[in-house]
Amino acid sequence: MKELKIDLEMIGMAMEDVNRDLIEYYLDTENGQVIVLSEEASRYVEDDEYLNIRDLPDWQKDEIKVAEKILNDQTDRYVNIPEKPSYESYEVMVDFTEIVEDELLRDKLNIALDGKGAFRRFKNVLKNYPDYEKKWFAFKSSRMEEEVTDWLNAIGIIPL
Repeated sequence: MKELKIDLEMIGMAMEDVNRDLIEYYLDTENGQVIVLSEEASRYVEDDEYLNIRDLPDWQKDEIKVAEKILNDQTDRYVNIPEKPSYESYEVMVDFTEIVEDELLRDKLNIALDGKGAFRRFKNVLKNYPDYEKKWFAFKSSRMEEEVTDWLNAIGIIPL
């Protein structure tokens, strides 16, 4: 196992981003950096369009070079950060609801969790309970840190 300084929160945010149509996230396993790569830069590399990049702005040329390095990597230096399925995020809300001591709030959260739009309703209920909202964020953060650490361990990294 390799010890590496990692921004666990950044990886957690990447895992929670399930809208991967326009961007993808990679972890550089040599320096712990999270790299956000646009679909457009990847397309330039995959379609060999990067040969005609001289008319692009410098920042875009730089991104295409990074995309080329990542997509053509033969050393497994860059690892795609997986997205967390939405049902797992839902399960975290259910787990939190089960430990809520306030019966009225627990009932409201259970109702909020029923059906489509549960994420929004859950957060809206908690807005009326600032102390529990803070507890929710701490609970969610702790759970995410565990999940990120488990994933990192699975790919041979111990986060520092």
